[in-house]
Amino acid sequence: MRVGGAIGVFDLLHVGHLRFLQAARAQCDYLKVGLGADRLMQRSKGIRPVIEQDQRRELVAALRCVDEACLFDIGLDNTETALSWLLDWPVDCLFVGRDWADSPRWQRLEPRLAEQGIDCIWLPYTPGISSSAIRQRLRAERDD
Repeated sequence: MRVGGAIGVFDLLHVGHLRFLQAARAQCDYLKVGLGADRLMQRSKGIRPVIEQDQRRELVAALRCVDEACLFDIGLDNTETALSWLLDWPVDCLFVGRDWADSPRWQRLEPRLAEQGIDCIWLPYTPGISSSAIRQRLRAERDD
Protein backbone atom coordinates (compact mmCIF):
# COMPACT_ATOMS: atom_id res chain seq x y z
CA MET A 1 0.00 0.00 0.00
CA ARG A 2 1.41 3.39 -1.04
CA VAL A 3 0.81 6.11 1.57
CA GLY A 4 0.95 9.67 0.29
CA GLY A 5 1.12 12.91 2.19
CA ALA A 6 0.14 16.46 1.34
CA ILE A 7 0.75 19.48 3.53
CA GLY A 8 -0.62 22.98 3.45
CA VAL A 9 -2.77 25.55 5.17
CA PHE A 10 -5.98 24.84 3.21
CA ASP A 11 -7.52 28.08 4.44
CA LEU A 12 -10.56 29.31 2.51
CA LEU A 13 -10.92 25.86 0.94
CA HIS A 14 -11.31 26.30 -2.83
CA VAL A 15 -11.37 24.28 -6.04
CA GLY A 16 -7.56 24.53 -6.41
CA HIS A 17 -7.19 22.72 -3.07
CA LEU A 18 -9.73 20.11 -4.13
CA ARG A 19 -8.02 19.45 -7.48
CA PHE A 20 -4.63 19.18 -5.77
CA LEU A 21 -5.90 16.66 -3.20
CA GLN A 22 -7.79 14.65 -5.82
CA ALA A 23 -4.67 14.47 -8.01
CA ALA A 24 -2.64 13.35 -4.99
CA ARG A 25 -5.15 10.66 -4.02
CA ALA A 26 -5.17 9.32 -7.59
CA GLN A 27 -1.47 8.47 -7.16
CA CYS A 28 -1.58 6.68 -3.82
CA ASP A 29 -3.67 4.16 -1.91
CA TYR A 30 -4.04 6.22 1.26
CA LEU A 31 -3.78 10.02 1.52
CA LYS A 32 -2.75 11.82 4.69
CA VAL A 33 -3.09 15.59 4.82
CA GLY A 34 -1.19 17.76 7.26
CA LEU A 35 -2.64 21.20 7.91
CA GLY A 36 -0.50 24.00 9.25
CA ALA A 37 -1.63 25.06 12.71
CA ASP A 38 -2.87 28.62 13.19
CA ARG A 39 0.15 29.52 15.34
CA LEU A 40 2.55 28.29 12.66
CA MET A 41 0.86 30.36 9.96
CA GLN A 42 1.06 33.48 12.10
CA ARG A 43 4.73 32.82 12.79
CA SER A 44 5.87 31.74 9.31
CA LYS A 45 3.62 33.71 6.94
CA GLY A 46 2.54 36.59 9.14
CA ILE A 47 -1.12 35.82 8.48
CA ARG A 48 -3.91 34.54 10.62
CA PRO A 49 -6.02 31.94 8.80
CA VAL A 50 -9.63 32.97 8.26
CA ILE A 51 -10.89 29.49 9.16
CA GLU A 52 -9.49 28.24 12.47
CA GLN A 53 -7.37 25.09 12.46
CA ASP A 54 -9.84 22.57 13.87
CA GLN A 55 -12.50 23.60 11.37
CA ARG A 56 -9.99 23.47 8.48
CA ARG A 57 -8.95 19.99 9.57
CA GLU A 58 -12.58 18.87 9.77
CA LEU A 59 -13.37 20.26 6.30
CA VAL A 60 -10.36 18.60 4.68
CA ALA A 61 -10.95 15.31 6.49
CA ALA A 62 -14.51 15.25 5.12
CA LEU A 63 -13.32 15.23 1.50
CA ARG A 64 -13.77 11.85 -0.16
CA CYS A 65 -10.20 11.88 -1.49
CA VAL A 66 -8.67 12.34 1.99
CA ASP A 67 -8.18 9.35 4.29
CA GLU A 68 -6.66 11.15 7.28
CA ALA A 69 -6.04 14.76 8.32
CA CYS A 70 -3.93 16.12 11.15
CA LEU A 71 -2.43 19.40 12.30
CA PHE A 72 1.28 20.17 12.25
CA ASP A 73 3.12 22.97 13.99
CA ILE A 74 6.60 22.79 12.48
CA GLY A 75 8.04 25.10 9.88
CA LEU A 76 9.19 23.52 6.63
CA ASP A 77 12.01 26.06 6.39
CA ASN A 78 13.77 24.24 9.23
CA THR A 79 14.90 21.25 7.16
CA GLU A 80 15.96 18.97 10.02
CA THR A 81 12.79 19.52 12.06
CA ALA A 82 10.58 19.11 8.99
CA LEU A 83 12.42 15.95 7.95
CA SER A 84 12.04 14.47 11.43
CA TRP A 85 8.30 15.22 11.47
CA LEU A 86 7.78 13.75 7.99
CA LEU A 87 9.68 10.58 8.90
CA ASP A 88 7.53 10.17 12.01
CA TRP A 89 4.32 10.79 10.05
CA PRO A 90 5.24 8.40 7.94
CA VAL A 91 4.56 8.54 4.18
CA ASP A 92 6.04 6.91 1.06
CA CYS A 93 5.64 10.01 -1.08
CA LEU A 94 4.88 13.65 -0.56
CA PHE A 95 2.72 15.67 -2.96
CA VAL A 96 3.76 19.28 -3.47
CA GLY A 97 2.33 22.01 -5.67
CA ARG A 98 4.57 22.73 -8.64
CA ASP A 99 4.50 26.43 -7.69
CA TRP A 100 6.87 25.54 -4.80
CA ALA A 101 9.38 23.64 -6.98
CA ASP A 102 12.07 26.33 -7.07
CA SER A 103 11.70 27.48 -3.47
CA PRO A 104 14.75 27.22 -1.21
CA ARG A 105 12.79 25.15 1.33
CA TRP A 106 12.03 22.40 -1.20
CA GLN A 107 15.47 22.56 -2.82
CA ARG A 108 16.84 21.66 0.62
CA LEU A 109 14.10 19.25 1.69
CA GLU A 110 13.55 17.19 -1.47
CA PRO A 111 17.03 15.59 -1.60
CA ARG A 112 16.89 14.82 2.13
CA LEU A 113 13.51 13.11 1.68
CA ALA A 114 14.88 11.16 -1.30
CA GLU A 115 17.74 9.89 0.90
CA GLN A 116 15.05 8.44 3.20
CA GLY A 117 13.12 6.84 0.32
CA ILE A 118 10.34 9.46 0.24
CA ASP A 119 9.55 10.73 -3.26
CA CYS A 120 8.38 14.29 -3.87
CA ILE A 121 5.70 14.30 -6.54
CA TRP A 122 5.08 17.70 -8.07
CA LEU A 123 1.45 18.40 -8.92
CA PRO A 124 0.08 21.17 -11.13
CA TYR A 125 -0.94 24.47 -9.63
CA THR A 126 -4.42 25.75 -10.51
CA PRO A 127 -3.66 29.19 -11.95
CA GLY A 128 -5.69 32.15 -10.78
CA ILE A 129 -7.10 30.39 -7.72
CA SER A 130 -5.60 30.91 -4.28
CA SER A 131 -6.59 31.80 -0.74
CA SER A 132 -4.45 34.94 -1.06
CA ALA A 133 -6.36 36.04 -4.17
CA ILE A 134 -9.68 35.40 -2.40
CA ARG A 135 -8.50 37.48 0.58
CA GLN A 136 -7.46 40.33 -1.75
CA ARG A 137 -10.81 40.25 -3.55
CA LEU A 138 -12.70 40.34 -0.24
CA ARG A 139 -10.61 43.32 0.94
CA ALA A 140 -11.20 45.18 -2.33
CA GLU A 141 -14.95 44.55 -2.16
CA ARG A 142 -15.04 45.68 1.47
CA ASP A 143 -13.15 48.87 0.62
CA ASP A 144 -15.47 49.76 -2.30
